[in-house]
Amino acid sequence: MTTASHRATWTDNELLECVAVYPEAPSAATLSFRAPSGALFEFDPGQFLTLEIPATSGTIHRTYTISSSPSRPRSINITAKAHADSIGTRWMLDNLKPGMRLKAIGPAGAFTNVRSKSNKFLFLAAGSGVTPMISMTTCLWDEGRPLDIVFINCASRPSELLFRQPLEYLASRSSGLDLKFVVKEPDPYQPWTGYQGRLNQVMLGQIAPDYLEREVYCCGPGPFMLSMREALA
Repeated sequence: MTTASHRATWTDNELLECVAVYPEAPSAATLSFRAPSGALFEFDPGQFLTLEIPATSGTIHRTYTISSSPSRPRSINITAKAHADSIGTRWMLDNLKPGMRLKAIGPAGAFTNVRSKSNKFLFLAAGSGVTPMISMTTCLWDEGRPLDIVFINCASRPSELLFRQPLEYLASRSSGLDLKFVVKEPDPYQPWTGYQGRLNQVMLGQIAPDYLEREVYCCGPGPFMLSMREALA
């Protein structure tokens, strides 16, 4: 007879060890880490880590939302997208390999639905802003809670949509996850039959007519969040 031993909770006194790098989209990847001691990760879905990155120009600190769920505590993931002026993310996408270790600080942050009294959510995400929403959705799913989520994931084009397949898988298993994708333009030679253009108040009303009844979480680039705030107001 074997018995489960108590496993410690990870603290940021211990370095994180990279175990995998998964390409997600052009210049974007999910980086998966474990605690070398075998400690488990405890955090609220939507929280972030600050990584200490040994970039070519010197050590820098960059903040990334955790894209994995606390319901799967043996590893912790961040999903990062490099832009033209990225230094830290670019370094990680080019250099980080399984076995390498990084200093991390956290978890921290108050952008979470863990203390919410609502059971009806509207998740508005653009680009890498989808990371806290995938963590929240996966956590609700793993906890066996009935989902009532309208999830709108936006990107410049379909090939840049992050977590498209995992979200489609969850939506195919739950009638309570109403998933919609919005892109500014299609990819060349790839038909796109979903929503196209910038997400606006008219489109929002078509996708989620009951959005006034839902608790809204919004994450993405500054202009996206500003336009969504104005649309909802």
